[in-house]
Amino acid sequence: MEKIVTKAYGEIEVPENSAIDFVGPILGFEDYHNYYLLEIQDLPGFFWLQSKEETNVAFIVINPRMFMSGYELKIDESDMKQLQITDGDEVLDYVIVNIPEDPAKMTMNLLGPLVINATKHYGIQGISNINDYGTKALVFQVKETEETSDDKVSLNGSKA
Repeated sequence: MEKIVTKAYGEIEVPENSAIDFVGPILGFEDYHNYYLLEIQDLPGFFWLQSKEETNVAFIVINPRMFMSGYELKIDESDMKQLQITDGDEVLDYVIVNIPEDPAKMTMNLLGPLVINATKHYGIQGISNINDYGTKALVFQVKETEETSDDKVSLNGSKA
């Protein structure tokens, strides 16, 4: 185990050699290449993507399929080649979440997915080839029902 200092939890231990090398950097954070994916305690499905180089650089990320039915990952072949994916490699994808003062207005960046070759510990921030995806898609949608005028918060893509 190795010790790292995180923005959310202070000093913690992580398995050695578990850092993800972002060979295609995160936009605006090109100087930081090594990150750890850490589960957020008591918040299933949410993770910290914590920079190894800088404690104050950390992103909250989610698997978009948990909040948007029909989500598809489609990025350029050149982006995928950077990950050196071969048969049998485990590939994960996440999106960065922005949490404003009102968490019900949380958004996710579907246009710039994070794609990780978990087997080789390589990651990139790609650009989605799906034009309908944006950088500020609501994670939760507020919907009105005929039965009540109270706002209902539901998962994006599902009915309240």
